[in-house]
Amino acid sequence: MSSGKITGLLFVLVLITAFNTKKKKAFLPPGTVQINDTLFADECEISNLAWREYVEYNNRIFGKGSIEYTSSLPDTLVWRHKLAFCEPYVEYYFRHPAYSGYPVVGLTYEQAVQYCKWRTERVHVWMEIQSGKRCYEKIAEPYTGEIILEYRLPTRQEWEALALIGTDQKLKENYVKKNSSFFNFMDLSPSFSKNDSGDEMDPVKSYLPNKLGLYDLFGNAAEMISEKGISKGGSWKDDKDYAGVWKDGSYSAPDSQTGFRCVCVKKK
Repeated sequence: MSSGKITGLLFVLVLITAFNTKKKKAFLPPGTVQINDTLFADECEISNLAWREYVEYNNRIFGKGSIEYTSSLPDTLVWRHKLAFCEPYVEYYFRHPAYSGYPVVGLTYEQAVQYCKWRTERVHVWMEIQSGKRCYEKIAEPYTGEIILEYRLPTRQEWEALALIGTDQKLKENYVKKNSSFFNFMDLSPSFSKNDSGDEMDPVKSYLPNKLGLYDLFGNAAEMISEKGISKGGSWKDDKDYAGVWKDGSYSAPDSQTGFRCVCVKKK
């Protein structure tokens, strides 16, 4: 076994212990599932709707001519293919309400990292408004709360640990027997793949969650991690071989199959 897998397994053991002994906490960062006392993970991939909120914020605060706005736009041309007619996706996939719940794609690594930073700032503001320590008129003031959050891309060890804890082979076999719609892969085997929507991608939360309550770690959109150019979990363009926890995917530019989810670290 490689040293990387050994390190990953040790990390898994730490998370398993925390997962099995954790107590219910009153505080939960928006959109996340609690993994342990300090680590949370998005229950699903970032959707088009979530990304449009980010784009609209940059439009409202900085204007459409700003670098903040233009640099936050996804590349919708990733859906254009010479061998297939995909123009409706180019025009509608990101902006049409019918696709609001689908994973956002067409992003660079840098765009995903910037989104995580923006989300951290916005959630801090939301927390202070919820607690009554800040009003909307003072929304630009520095954050002074006791709980400090950091949304970011998961490390390799974190992603692999979440996938390994939540989807062991026995659980996978049970899902296959009960529901053939566990993954969205390009695969002819009905026991691994079943996409009935007519679209390549499916909405987030279309399939059964794993033991941690996380959706679509495998299939649908491949997920960026903190290592630039590396994705995990495979996508609708991949076959079932990408269901392996240790399998790496790659990307070098925005494409129609790679998205991401955030993890959130709670600090004091």
